[in-house]
Amino acid sequence: MPLKAVTANRLREGDVVYLTESGLWSNWLNQATVSNDAAAQEGLLQRAEADVAARKIVAPYLIDLIEVDGILQPTSTRENIRAAGPTVRADYRTAPLVA
Repeated sequence: MPLKAVTANRLREGDVVYLTESGLWSNWLNQATVSNDAAAQEGLLQRAEADVAARKIVAPYLIDLIEVDGILQPTSTRENIRAAGPTVRADYRTAPLVA
C-alpha cells in the first residue's frame, strides 16, 4: 500500500491543511500523519470527517506521498502545487483596478 496522508482545506481561510498525529490540522505537509496501511488510512479519513461535521475543514481526502531524505513529497503535480502554496503572483493581487 502506498504511503498516504489526509489533506483538506480549512473552512475559514481556505488554506491547504494536513491532519497531524494530535488530530490538529497543519499547513505543513511534513507534520502530517502518514500511513501505508489501508485500515489506518481509513481511520485517518474518519477522524477528518469529524472535523467536517464540526465545520473546521472541507473536502478531506487521501494523497499519495513518497519520503525522500526524511521529507514528505506528494507524488502528483496537483498536490505539489497545493503543498507549495498559491501560484498567483503577489503583484497581481495588489495591482490597482483599471477602467
